[in-house]
Amino acid sequence: MSQSPLAVNVSDESVLKYKQGWRALNRLLHQDRSFSGRERNCVFINCEGKGFADNSAISGFDFPDDARAVVATDWDFDGDLDVWVSCRNAPRIRLLENRSLNKSDWLGIKLEGDGSLVNKDAIGAKVHVLTDQSDKPIIRTVYAGDGFLSQSGTFLHFGLGNIGKLDKVLVFWPDGTSYEVKGINKSAYYSIKYGDDIAQSIKIPELEPTTESPQNISPDEDEARIVLPARLPLPDIEELPKIQKPMLVNLWSASCQPCIEELQEWSDNIKIIKESGLHIQLLNVDIEPPKNYQYPFANSSISLKGIRALDLFQKGVLDRWVDLPVPSSFLMDQYGDVAVIYKGKVSANQVISDFKLLNANHEQRRSMALPFQGLFISPLPKPDPRRISSQFLDADQPQEALAYLKKFDDRYPNDPDVLRMIKILKGGLGIPIDEAAEMMAAANKFREAGDKERAIESYKKTLSRFPKTLKAAYNLAYILATDKDIKVRRPQESRALALRLCKMTNNKNPNYLDLLSMAEASCGNFESAISAVTEAIKLYENQLDVSSAKLRLELYQSGKTFIK
Repeated sequence: MSQSPLAVNVSDESVLKYKQGWRALNRLLHQDRSFSGRERNCVFINCEGKGFADNSAISGFDFPDDARAVVATDWDFDGDLDVWVSCRNAPRIRLLENRSLNKSDWLGIKLEGDGSLVNKDAIGAKVHVLTDQSDKPIIRTVYAGDGFLSQSGTFLHFGLGNIGKLDKVLVFWPDGTSYEVKGINKSAYYSIKYGDDIAQSIKIPELEPTTESPQNISPDEDEARIVLPARLPLPDIEELPKIQKPMLVNLWSASCQPCIEELQEWSDNIKIIKESGLHIQLLNVDIEPPKNYQYPFANSSISLKGIRALDLFQKGVLDRWVDLPVPSSFLMDQYGDVAVIYKGKVSANQVISDFKLLNANHEQRRSMALPFQGLFISPLPKPDPRRISSQFLDADQPQEALAYLKKFDDRYPNDPDVLRMIKILKGGLGIPIDEAAEMMAAANKFREAGDKERAIESYKKTLSRFPKTLKAAYNLAYILATDKDIKVRRPQESRALALRLCKMTNNKNPNYLDLLSMAEASCGNFESAISAVTEAIKLYENQLDVSSAKLRLELYQSGKTFIK
C-alpha cells in the first residue's frame, strides 16, 4: 500500500488494485476504524544489531490508540527520554513518562547558531561524544522533523551508560567548521553557541510534578449534539409535511427504550414546546407501526427510502460514515435548513434552547458549533451540498444526488461549483443540458467583450424563454444599475428585477439584497439602499464581500451611487 505502482511497465490491473486499496482504506477511516482495527502501539529493542525484540507488553506502550506521531524528549529534565504520542483514538495525545529506576550517565546539549552563517536552530549540525569506554563516537544530529508529522525537541540527548569520564565533545557546524568544546561533564545540560569553544551550563527549571492519568479508555458516548456552522437543506422526505416553520424531525421506534424515554420527557414538557412554536414531527421506523400511539406530537411512518436519505445526509454533513442511530433528531429552521443534529436522546430544554438560536447570524453559528473559544483565521464556512450528493452517488442513487443539488440550487442559486456538478450529473445520466445555460454563456461573452447592448438583449431573451434563470436576472440588473454609461443605466428596471430576486429567496440571499441596494441608490432611494445593504452585510459569509458592501454603505450614506 505504501508504494505507488505508477511507474514504467505497470499494468492497468495493478493500478486499479492500488486505487481500490486506498478507497477501502479511506472508507475504514471514515467509519471510525483504523488501518487494521484498533491497533496497539508497539516498541522494539535493538539487540545489539542482532535483531529486534518485541517489548510492547512490558514497556507500557501497548495502548490500543492507533498512535501515529512520536516525539522523544526529556520532558522532566531528569536525564532520561520521555515520549509524547498523538493518536487516532482517544486520548488524542499521551505523555509516557520514563520512570525507570535504572539511572545511567547521560548528556544533554543544545546548539545555537548565529542566525547568519549558521541558522539559529543549528539544523544540520552534528555532535560527536567520545568516552573512555569506546573509540567510536556517539553521534547526534539536529534535524528539522524526524518522524511522521512530528519534531522532537532541539536538545540532543546522549545515553552514556556507566562511563568513567568524557574524553571529547566535538561540534560540526553546517557551514563546515568544527572544533572541540571544553567545560562539559556527564549527567548535565549544556548550551553551545556557534563560535564558542566553551559550553555554558543550563540551569534545570523547577517543574510541577506530572499527574498520572487513568489508563482506561473511555467508552463511546451514545449521545451527541452537532451544530452546523453552515446549514444545509434536508433531502426531500415524502413523509414530512410541507410547512414553513421551524421543525424538529425525530426518528423513533416503539421497541427502542431510549426513544420511549425521550418521547415521554418531551410529553412532560409539552406546554413549553407548544409555547415556543416549534413543530415536532415524529417518523416511526418500525415495519409494523405501533397501534397504541399516545404521544402529543404529529407522527407518521417513514419508508426505507426516507431513512436511507436521512442517513446519507448526516454522513455527508459530518464526513463520518457511521450509521444513524435511533433515536436521532434534526432541528430545522423555517426554510428547511438543518441547524442541529442530535444523535441519541436530547432533552426538551436543550431543543428549546437551540430553537431560540435558529435566527443566529453566521458568526454566532460558527461559535456555537465549536466547544471552545479562539481566533478564527479562515473565512466563514459556506454551505456545500457536494459531499451529500456524493453520498447518494456512492449508494448508487444518481437521481437522488441530482435532486439534492437542484434543491440546494433553488435555496442558494447560482453557486458555480454546484452548477458544475449538476451539469456533470446531467450529462452522466443522459439528461440534456438546459438550453438556458447556452443562452447565458452567449450573453456573458457579449458582456465580457464590452458589448453591453447585445449583452442586455441576450439576458432579456434568456429571461423571456427561461424566467427562472436567476443568474441572468442578476447580471442584467447589475448592468442596468451600475454601468458608468448613463444611456445604459435603467434604474427602475433594475430595481424591479432585484426586488423579484429578493422575493424569490425570502430576502435571505445577501447577493440579491446587495444588488437591490445598488438599484435603489441608482433610483435615488438612499434610505432603502442603506437598509438593503445593511441586511446584506449581516448575511454575507465572505469577509471580502462584507468589506465591499461596507464601502457601498459609505457611498449611500454620503448620497452617492455605486458605479462600476
